[in-house]
Amino acid sequence: MHRNHWESGEVTIAAAGAGGQQNLGGPVPPTVTRRIREITIRHAGSNNTVVTLLVGVAIRLSIDVPAQTTRVWSSQDGRLFTAGQQPVVQTSDVTGGSTYVSAAGVEA
Repeated sequence: MHRNHWESGEVTIAAAGAGGQQNLGGPVPPTVTRRIREITIRHAGSNNTVVTLLVGVAIRLSIDVPAQTTRVWSSQDGRLFTAGQQPVVQTSDVTGGSTYVSAAGVEA
């Protein structure tokens, strides 16, 4: 790992039969930017879901995830978050199981 590596740790979005959301790591510190370059989603639900990366109400990324699969999204440029912004992940449905999300990138 390099000096500016950032990881969120895995968050669990669990709400039986309904969508849910969780913060993805803490807010970006002052005078720093964070670029999320990889998101791993483990979806144990029995229905397909859409996982959305948000800041406030602004959508930064939406990923379709089939039931009972793991999906990895990655991008060299990633998604940029600036000082004070709080990345949030949201899932549309977790029927029959939870959705787990982790992210990695750089912070400098």
